[in-house]
Amino acid sequence: GAEHIGKKPKGTMPHALILTLGEEEAWRKFDEFVEEGVPRIALIDTFGDEKFESLKAAEILKDLAAVRLDTPSSRRGKFEDIIREVRWELDIRGYKDVGIFVSGGLDEESVRRYREAGATGFGVGTSLSNAKTIDYAMDIVEIEGKPMAKKGKFSGAKKVYRCEKCGRYYVKYKEGMEKCPVCGGNVENIMKPYLINGEPVEEYPDVDEIREYVLQQLRDYYANSDGV
Repeated sequence: GAEHIGKKPKGTMPHALILTLGEEEAWRKFDEFVEEGVPRIALIDTFGDEKFESLKAAEILKDLAAVRLDTPSSRRGKFEDIIREVRWELDIRGYKDVGIFVSGGLDEESVRRYREAGATGFGVGTSLSNAKTIDYAMDIVEIEGKPMAKKGKFSGAKKVYRCEKCGRYYVKYKEGMEKCPVCGGNVENIMKPYLINGEPVEEYPDVDEIREYVLQQLRDYYANSDGV
């Protein structure tokens, strides 16, 4: 997937490596052969107890960035308690800089709980790929300057304004808009043509630009809401 979009693959060690070599040998081989720029994150839940394996990994790998807990749900109990225990044991032994990554069946609610318990990184997969979708349609709303749309749709080419302060959206037909009527913040017209008469008029953003745009939207949203 990463190579398909022109990116370098990244990630932590898989359980297959642990199963093949054993935990300690897998940690050492990962550290020995994987390039220096990749953070050393030790997977520590394959065979033993998370607390003791975390301490063992911290002793073996001098540049350990984090330990990763991917404990199966059938063995977790209350996962927050395991995270707190690991955090405590690492801290009192001088490994306060070693983070705790967690993965396996995470969603926005569990991420909140695990972060409060001491987790510093999260591997989220299924809840993203199977997240609630945003349904939309591409409809004709105007033909040669004349508003025209099927029933149930608002006709006319529109301008969509977003408040830079509170994030509210406003849809207008032709009239302009400068200030948000609710909070008084500046608004911007976010409608941007990429095709005119079937011809591209703007270059599409690359993957990094799209990612940064989404992250900025999230930062703006949480800065102006009661989100986490």
